[in-house]
Amino acid sequence: MMNSYILRPSFWGREVKHRYIHNDSASLVVIFPGKNYSCELPLLYYASQSAIEHNHDILLLEYGYQSARVELEFEALSVLVDECTQAIIQIMASYDNLIFVSKSLGTIVAGQVAEAIDNKGIRHVYLTPLDETVPYIQHARGIVVYGTQDRLFSKQSIQAIEGLNNIEVHAIEEGTHALEVGTVRGSLIIMNAIVDIYDSFFQSE
Repeated sequence: MMNSYILRPSFWGREVKHRYIHNDSASLVVIFPGKNYSCELPLLYYASQSAIEHNHDILLLEYGYQSARVELEFEALSVLVDECTQAIIQIMASYDNLIFVSKSLGTIVAGQVAEAIDNKGIRHVYLTPLDETVPYIQHARGIVVYGTQDRLFSKQSIQAIEGLNNIEVHAIEEGTHALEVGTVRGSLIIMNAIVDIYDSFFQSE
């Protein structure tokens, strides 16, 4: 397995380094971090590790505003989407299958990137999506994992994704926006259950 970086200039004035883990797989898993939730934090770290165990290549995206240590302004979201799209396009021709794993803000970015690439075969793992993500979920294939105590995902959004043919929904009882509960041990039990979801999903590819 080889580790390298895809280096690209960014609107935010810093070169971004997208970590690329590859071993000649036919399937690429792209990790979209949250606004303040990097690829090294538990939900995304264990998603990437599970994908590696099931022989997928990995692209861990870095956002330009994160590299520059500034806040993301809403008006710049389209720029962020374009920068992520260009990084993926640079290597996607080598793959038969694309999987997008996204967290929070990243679920919106992943939805818009999927539209920009116009690849109907993309499968998604949407982790703690936002209300604004619902239209992308409704036209996607894959799974959604959300916490029942997540204040950023409304009851209306939950109802809007129930019963969709191509989406498997996992509700984590008492889970917050970080898919954690009030204790460390309780949060680790949840993390173990989520890893089981990852393993089942990545094994099916």
